[in-house]
Amino acid sequence: MSIRPELCMSNSNPKPMAQTPHAFAGGSWRPFNEQLSSPSVSAIRLITWNIDAQAQGGPLRMVGALRYLEGLINTFPRELPLIIFFQEMVHNDLKLLQAAPWVRARFALTDTDTIHWKTPYYGTTTLVDRRLPLARVFRAFYKDTQMDRDGLYVDIVTKPAAPNKRILRFCNTHLESLDATPPMRPAQFAEASQHLHSPFVHGGILAGDLNAMEPFDRTLHSTYGFKDAYLEGGGKEDSHEGYTWGYQSYAELQERFGCKRLDKVLFCGRVKMKGLQRIGIGVKVDEAKRTKMRSFGALEFVTDHYGLMADVTVE
Repeated sequence: MSIRPELCMSNSNPKPMAQTPHAFAGGSWRPFNEQLSSPSVSAIRLITWNIDAQAQGGPLRMVGALRYLEGLINTFPRELPLIIFFQEMVHNDLKLLQAAPWVRARFALTDTDTIHWKTPYYGTTTLVDRRLPLARVFRAFYKDTQMDRDGLYVDIVTKPAAPNKRILRFCNTHLESLDATPPMRPAQFAEASQHLHSPFVHGGILAGDLNAMEPFDRTLHSTYGFKDAYLEGGGKEDSHEGYTWGYQSYAELQERFGCKRLDKVLFCGRVKMKGLQRIGIGVKVDEAKRTKMRSFGALEFVTDHYGLMADVTVE
């Protein structure tokens, strides 16, 4: 979510832009070479999390979020590769990501600076496990947007040694906030769907802060040929078990908007999602820093969103 319309800019160029991922080697972040000699991929764990760009204490909150993620990831099976989506990144968040030893050791980053963003507040960034055969990274700004929202795509080759390489395409996105006349999220959904339903894409995953606030948002996934991992797993709409935003927000915002299932994991093609769960529930900044957060009237939570985690399996 985001409620700062004063940050809106002009409509963006929708032409996809290629990006060069970077990995840490030899003491610095360097362009990451495609790992197309990697073994075949049958499963990937996906995490998506909106790190509120608006709340005060940004560096303290990001440090807390990264510490939490490091602990969480350390509980995973080591052989399971990971992809992590972040939304509402700012420049300092990128610096903290690049300084984290666990990020340096394991991941390639789609962004090491903000050159590919058109706003300093709504940056999307993806971490890709370096063991994955990463074939392509590109960013496509939505044609219909007043907040310079985009989809950040990474292509993973599921069978690098096969003559006909199969592409698994991940889209990290933050759809338009609040309501608009006419609505913009359906058009943004349609644009993302074109990339994820491309004929050479074996399976597509669309995840992030989809800002699902209005009645039409409930059916966008089916309208554009996606399945909703939460609903496919037996989840129900208007359920506290599904809400990802509101519980860690200021009281006046929760009163204004209520609790919402803003964040989603969707999929299409020959993939399945299993084990969807919320993460980041109740996570706060380091205890020693909470007094400082309270001193300038900020909440102690690292973000106002819960994150989501699920496993992608390739058919």
